[in-house]
Amino acid sequence: MIIDLNELLYKDEIIVDEVINYDKDYLKNTDILKLDNVKISGNITKDYEENTVFTGNLEGIMYLKDAITLESVPYEFQVEIEEILENSLKTLDLIEFLWHYIVLEIPIRYTTSDISELKSTYEDVFEEGDSKEVNNPFKDFFKE
Repeated sequence: MIIDLNELLYKDEIIVDEVINYDKDYLKNTDILKLDNVKISGNITKDYEENTVFTGNLEGIMYLKDAITLESVPYEFQVEIEEILENSLKTLDLIEFLWHYIVLEIPIRYTTSDISELKSTYEDVFEEGDSKEVNNPFKDFFKE
């Protein structure tokens, strides 16, 4: 989807409200198995310095491999976007522009497995926020 930015010469804003589907070529070198119905809603305006500004909300569901079971699991994402575009741009390829934000939202590891069940089976399972201090020679350094 290509947006003509020249419309800002005679309009105050360009409203963006689209649903985008990414084809398999985009997903080739990523951990994403499936990515459909990515919704973008926002607008493109000029600010007080005459910069072209894209502001919007990107949301959707990507399907990833579960880190433990290797099954396909849904992962919801939502990104607030506020970016100043190059003033020399005459058009904006929305699919390519949003792809960079989607790639940054891919988690390193993701699971929908029950953590308490995993903890009872494996001893090396930690939840986010769990910490284990081992031989920290600096632990008393900053105490007064």
